[in-house]
Amino acid sequence: MSGIDLGFAVAEMQPLCGKRIARIRRTPEGIFLFKIGTEELLFQPGVRLHLTRQALQATDAPDGFVGFLRKNLEGKTAQEIRRVEGERIAEIITRSKERLVFELFRKGNLVLVGEDGLIYACLQKDGAGGREVARGERYEYPKATPFVQKEPEKIAFCVQENAGGEPASFSIDAAKGGKVFPAISEALDYYYANQREESGAQKASAEKIARLEERLASQEKTLREMERQRQAVKEAADAIGRDFERVEGIAALIRKMKKGGAGEDEINRALAGRNVKVSGPEAEIDA
Repeated sequence: MSGIDLGFAVAEMQPLCGKRIARIRRTPEGIFLFKIGTEELLFQPGVRLHLTRQALQATDAPDGFVGFLRKNLEGKTAQEIRRVEGERIAEIITRSKERLVFELFRKGNLVLVGEDGLIYACLQKDGAGGREVARGERYEYPKATPFVQKEPEKIAFCVQENAGGEPASFSIDAAKGGKVFPAISEALDYYYANQREESGAQKASAEKIARLEERLASQEKTLREMERQRQAVKEAADAIGRDFERVEGIAALIRKMKKGGAGEDEINRALAGRNVKVSGPEAEIDA
């Protein structure tokens, strides 16, 4: 789903506002289902978010993440559902001000954010793009990009089919033609419900992309740590540079007084206002 697709999907979710989050489930394929009022919301991380009429089978026993979402969200009211402007991100805001954030970019993520802005739980940790998505961290949106997607001149929720009558792609651009649906959620339901299982080559390609994205995230994290260390060294060097002339002046005075026969006590009295203490051949200087 593009950001524009997501905007239309979120618009269709507006009747859910003010309704209770009744049930949260997850399928063996990793698709999340949220029963809100009498409707069901489907979230496939990194792929799609929309209302659904598909009868999908959930796992018998929820995992720890789903269990946490159930404990903290079921029974609460979805006060607002919105798309984050310019992003492939949508969120449900409860009446008690928790936020359930749906991220559709890269591999996707699902993040529960408390009223205090801290992450209570996330589907997966993410350190890419200069932000840290992990439990206990403050949730931040990704850095804005200058890319702006252009909306088609005429909107229609279409599914294009191949020569065999199978769904090949979907679009909101009426100019592309195809089977037209009254809502984007219905078009997406039809398109994804009729997809064939991925070929071995497609799976291998997706796994390769996932590995490259993980490597990129690791490299970005390493670069941030190197930059932090570089900055620390620079600050230390700057501090040494600022004190160099002062230290040289004190050392010259000590040498001069010792050459003139001054003792240790006399030198320390002379340097009392400069935070310096002479002890034998050593001088301790408080920077």
